[in-house]
Amino acid sequence: MNWRHQGTSASAPVHPELRRIVEDFERLWAIAGFAEQFAAHLALPQAPAAPGDPYDLVLEEHHRRLVVALRRALQRGEAVPDRGLDNLADALVGFYLSRLLRRRRLDDWALSAITTIIYPRSDVEDQR
Repeated sequence: MNWRHQGTSASAPVHPELRRIVEDFERLWAIAGFAEQFAAHLALPQAPAAPGDPYDLVLEEHHRRLVVALRRALQRGEAVPDRGLDNLADALVGFYLSRLLRRRRLDDWALSAITTIIYPRSDVEDQR
């Protein structure tokens, strides 16, 4: 973690827990079979999920963990916007999907998402 901003009025660096959980979404796509199933969910978003669908369970658990990490960031006094944490979690994951679908670079996508959505006027750019 970059502690250069400690003791200053600059924004706090991105907490490793939040960054790790945001990055976990990309790792889910690398698990055998998940990318295909996630792509099917994107293609047919209104299709009902089967009870106990492991892909839905994994996505729901990731979302839950991301909301918990955002809540902890808020409790630590980090610059989390005063919006619904569910919406922030969706926006962070949407950043990855947008880049993936547009075939844009994915390196550092998580930090870019966090600094754009959570810390809009950010001094954490140097963590890249």
